[in-house]
Amino acid sequence: MTIAVIWEEDGRQWCAADTRLVAGEQDTPMTEIGSKIYSIPVAASALTADAYARAPHFRTQYGFIYAGAVLPAVMTAITASTLLQQLARPGERANPPRFEEIASFVHRLSRRFMVERRWFGSDGLFSAALFGWCPYTSRYKIAHIDGRDDCSTFRVDLSYPSAPESEGEPWLILGSAAPTFLATLADYKATEPYIRKSLPRRAIEKMVADGTDATVGGTTSIGFAHQHGFEVVFSLEPVVIGEPAARRIFNGLDLDTDVGHVGQYFVALNGQA
Repeated sequence: MTIAVIWEEDGRQWCAADTRLVAGEQDTPMTEIGSKIYSIPVAASALTADAYARAPHFRTQYGFIYAGAVLPAVMTAITASTLLQQLARPGERANPPRFEEIASFVHRLSRRFMVERRWFGSDGLFSAALFGWCPYTSRYKIAHIDGRDDCSTFRVDLSYPSAPESEGEPWLILGSAAPTFLATLADYKATEPYIRKSLPRRAIEKMVADGTDATVGGTTSIGFAHQHGFEVVFSLEPVVIGEPAARRIFNGLDLDTDVGHVGQYFVALNGQA
């Protein structure tokens, strides 16, 4: 079921995950360039009296990260992204929906897609997090959506885990590789005492490099929420270790060779070394 982690550091709410997707009882790798991090745009508008013209008045993005059954999780992210950009109400401009209201909507979608997947014989279970900046409370929040089978009873829980006391510590860990991640994180802290930034990301990178868990592999995806939205970022990887030339890698894809230009434009994501 992979590994995905969220933490808060330096005024941002970070997330990281590996890109390997597995399937079947043997956790057979299906791809090494799978995305487990998505941006969920939210846009709210006021409708005119004829219900045709719109007056947009709120726009932001939240992060969405998952571990578990790929199809229902991806369908949740894509559907939420499509529909939450089309929010409207008749009358004057009003306050945007609260974080908890958006999370409740994503929770309903999650449950619907898990139920649909289970109709076709799969357990359909995944865990996910919607996260980002709450303008009402001026702080970061996480909504944890957790599909589970307990004693043959299917349910999808929604909770709001509190932030850890120490900055930089994992706020939420998703995926069956969580025990390996915690052990790797502890080992990293012990062996690299002078490195104190982005430790959850570094632990995932070490798991990917070392192959310590069969469900974790590919490369490492990164994203972060800030006060105005959410962004995915590329990572810089050296072409030859020890030399300055580097590649821009996003979900295992080279943005310059695998993706390339769109007409006269290039993909201008932010990056992190």
